[in-house]
Order: sequence, then structure tokens, then C-alpha cells
Amino acid sequence: MPPTVNRKVIVALDVSGRRIGVARCDPTGTLVSPQGVIDRRGRQGGRRRLGRVLDEQAADLILVGLPLGRDGRPTVQSDRIRSQARQLLAGRPEPVEYFDESYTTAEANHRYAGDADDARAAAVMLEHYLAARAGARQ
Repeated sequence: MPPTVNRKVIVALDVSGRRIGVARCDPTGTLVSPQGVIDRRGRQGGRRRLGRVLDEQAADLILVGLPLGRDGRPTVQSDRIRSQARQLLAGRPEPVEYFDESYTTAEANHRYAGDADDARAAAVMLEHYLAARAGARQ
């Protein structure tokens, strides 16, 4: 019997001090696409814009990238991103998961011939997450 497909729209976020890269997968978890970049400069730090995007994307799950160390452990930067994500997503109804985003920007730069942005890095991270999840089901 084939594994049960979780039909969830997952929105992935690559959070940095200045921008939030956004990517999304379709409900079957097979098609991942970059959705754009949110500028965090301003009073709300992109919180309202991010809220609108999450509403438009009809997210069932929010995946936030964490830059882990080479040993796979959280770093000072990981703690900073987790704190920023809590502030940005405060009051959101969707569950939030964190996933290692290490080297996703480099991989996106390689894939897109140096024309990667934060949204493409978020898409790479989401692909890795979906692959890891599929591997865990087998």
C-alpha cells in the first residue's frame, strides 16, 4: 500500500535581518516554488506583509529555516532566527516547524547560476524538508 499523502500547503521562510524569503509547496508536497521576498525594514519589520502572504498562501504549516552549525547543533544565529520567527509569527494559527537551512543559499546560487535570492533558498530548504519527510515514511 502506498504511503498516505499528507495534503498540506507548507510555506517555508528564510528569515534574515533585512528580508524574508518565502517558498511554498502544493498540497501534494511535490511542487515547490519560490514566492518572493519580503523586505523587513520598517516599523513592523515585515510582520504585516508576512501575515498577508501567509493568508494568501493558505498555509497549513510554516517551516522556518535555522542555520545550524557544522555539527548540526543550534548556534547563536539559530537562536536569533528562532526569536525573530516567534515575534513575526506571534498569534498565527498555523503550526511552526524549524528545519536546517545550512548551505541552502549556496545550493540555490549554484542551481540558479548566481541569481539566487532568499525565496529560492527557502525553496531549496523546503525541498530538503520534503525529501527528509518522504524518507522517514519509507
